[in-house]
Amino acid sequence: MNTVSAKLSAFLEQVTIARKQALQKGIKPSPALARSNMENLSAMNGKGPDIRYISDGSFFVETDSRTEIPFRIYSPDPTAKLPVILHFHGGGHMCGDLDIYDAISRRMAKHTNSIVITLDYRLAPEYPYPAAIEDCKFLLSHYKSLLGSVGFEDKLILAGDSAGAALTATLSASAQSNCHISKQILLYPSLDYTMEHPSIDIYRSGYLLEKQSIAWYFDNYLQHGEDRNKVSPLFMPVPESMSETLIMVANCDPLQDEAYAYAEKLRNAGVPVQLNVFAGMVHGFLLLNTLAEEEGNQVYKLMNEFING
Repeated sequence: MNTVSAKLSAFLEQVTIARKQALQKGIKPSPALARSNMENLSAMNGKGPDIRYISDGSFFVETDSRTEIPFRIYSPDPTAKLPVILHFHGGGHMCGDLDIYDAISRRMAKHTNSIVITLDYRLAPEYPYPAAIEDCKFLLSHYKSLLGSVGFEDKLILAGDSAGAALTATLSASAQSNCHISKQILLYPSLDYTMEHPSIDIYRSGYLLEKQSIAWYFDNYLQHGEDRNKVSPLFMPVPESMSETLIMVANCDPLQDEAYAYAEKLRNAGVPVQLNVFAGMVHGFLLLNTLAEEEGNQVYKLMNEFING
């Protein structure tokens, strides 16, 4: 078992105490509580840098003409032809939005000198699988027209953290031939809905993301008896068009083993993979910028080198 960084110890202890108190009070998990907790967590992310161009928009997908899907565009220079990153946020398929990830999106755009497009994809349990995938596929197919007059280079990167990485890897495995994905970036990815890897139990509690919560997220997302092997990116066939991949893993994360397995699978299929492990970090550490700023900056540095190197 790996040792958590001292810079996170006090925070994790506070989280553990708060969870015990909630349990004693009989407070049960709910979507509203999970979303409130993530919003509170994002307060530790700080404020992102100024970005020259930020624009909000929305679209409707063919399968749901009543629900507006918001998106946000960040560009360091809207007159320049820059790479495009479609970033899909994390949150267990139940939490997260444009505002919670605003600081991350700003830092990503600045440090990679790229356009970043983020998406408020539909969330479970109100919109279970495959609603989020449908929203992300629409963005993948239409991002060029959504950019409007913003200049961009024909270099597309898919990126996601946690549940957003599951969406990213799913899109990469099923992308149509007319949509070329240059690279994909996965940060502490969720890739296996079967929960059968050892790290799920080794780091089952005390490391921010807990096994019980993971199971609850997945049950809310996969509501209709889906074959969990079939819908897990880890077990999807690797297409010949699979793009070069950067994977960043926290080594005190219950999901880490599936990231290692995915990296091995891609390598065995001949896909170039760069795997970076962050010692002492927990799942979601990019949201903890006030505690793990050095590691956060390293994430953006690796992304920049991977995209522009």
